[in-house]
Amino acid sequence: MRILLMMLVALALAGPVAAQIREVQAVNIGWHVGLAFSAGDLDAAVFPELSDFPDARWIEVGWGDSAFYQHPDPDLNTILEAALVPTPAVLHLVAMPAHPARYLPGAEVLAIPLDADRFTRLVTLISDTMRREGRTRAEAIAPGLYPDSRFYPAVGRFHLGRTCNTWVAETLAEAGVPIDPDGVVTADTLMKRLRAALADDPAAQPAGSDLR
Repeated sequence: MRILLMMLVALALAGPVAAQIREVQAVNIGWHVGLAFSAGDLDAAVFPELSDFPDARWIEVGWGDSAFYQHPDPDLNTILEAALVPTPAVLHLVAMPAHPARYLPGAEVLAIPLDADRFTRLVTLISDTMRREGRTRAEAIAPGLYPDSRFYPAVGRFHLGRTCNTWVAETLAEAGVPIDPDGVVTADTLMKRLRAALADDPAAQPAGSDLR
């Protein structure tokens, strides 16, 4: 009887903990890594721009140089300016109708399991990157790169020492993921460090991926 009671108590305690795990997806398209969230895990009261995408199943967020990121075929001057001169940044929000691994089958997608505290910090940090200028929500400044996506003004400046991938590493580290952002410039370096961080992090317990 005592053993049965102990098992019931253990299950009762384990249930809420497991339910608090959320998976964020790191989406690597080769040169750039974004972070994707299940839309059901997000709260528009915390991140009001999400209301621009009412039909999204997943929301991917990327940060980058305003001119370079928005240009489908940037010229040499745009590339050099983005790399060598600190320039204004934007956030790119993409509404996905399915899991990123299905929506972008050519991308490398890595699940990042987060407990409730880390997940909340991460979403808040990303929301705080939106440049709202005292308003309740930011207005999109341009259509995005995918069918249902938009660019928004963002906090920070882009340069060769602080790329889109640096921003992802810094934001994850500030949220509590044990990744070292120093020296992260490329997507390859970011993904290597992220895989190592997750392998060494006892708090990163998989929640079970949902590819819907």
